Order: sequence, then structure tokens, then C-alpha cells
Amino acid sequence: MNFFRTDGQAALNTLLVTTRETLDHYRDAIELVDANLAQLFRDISEQRRGFVCRLEEAVRASGTLPSVPDPDKEAAEMLLHHVAALIKSQYARDILEQRIEGETKLADLVIEAQTTALDSPPISLLNEFAQHISNTIAKLQSLHSQVAAQDE
Repeated sequence: MNFFRTDGQAALNTLLVTTRETLDHYRDAIELVDANLAQLFRDISEQRRGFVCRLEEAVRASGTLPSVPDPDKEAAEMLLHHVAALIKSQYARDILEQRIEGETKLADLVIEAQTTALDSPPISLLNEFAQHISNTIAKLQSLHSQVAAQDE
């Protein structure tokens, strides 16, 4: 095992860390939203967990060990979300915007991993994950539009 990661290994590992972060944020957000949105977040979390496991395997197969998110950074972000949810009466729109932003960042990282020369590229996994992210963004944007229309 090398001490230095190739560009491909680094891209795949960064994708894994960010995917774990999004999973953690969905799980945390379940407490902050109504039952319908909470169920959507549970469904996304369940699917996302499968991608985390598969990405971990791909990182290991590339010859490096998977990294984990910074727990202090995540705790601080989640604390801010909880405070905002307490202050705002209509927090659903904000949390949907946050999740859309997170998914967009994740989509960018998938593209980076797809275009970076990996030693043994998990192209089918990345393509499947890109489709999952695209579907997730579409669902979130649809709900965001509905919530925004209700708020007006």
C-alpha cells in the first residue's frame, strides 16, 4: 500500500467522504422535518448507505484505505441546522436547499472521479451513483417548489 494517493484514488476517496457526510446530514435532518419529508430522507439514506459500502470497497480495491468525515466539522454543521430549525417556523425550504446544494456538490465529485484516471475505474458504480444523485436532486427540487409555493 502506498503512502501517497494517485489522483484517481484521491478523487474516489473524496467522493466517499462527501457521500458519508450527505448520509449523516440526511439522517440528522429527519428530526427537523415533517413526517413526509422525513420519510423521503429515510429512503434516500437507505439508498445512500448502499453506495457508501460500494464506494468503500472501490477505495480499498484501488489500493488505499477509506477516509472518514471530520466529526467536529459535521457536528458544528448539524448544530447550526438544529439552531436554525428552532428559530425558523418554516425550515423545510432551507433544509431542502441545503440538501440540493449537497447533492450538487456530490454530482460534481462523481464527474471528477469519472474523469480522473483511476487504476481500475469503477465506472458502472459511478454511473449508477450519478443517476441516483440526479434522481434525488429532481425529487428535492420538486418538493422545494411545492414548499415555496405554500409559503407564498
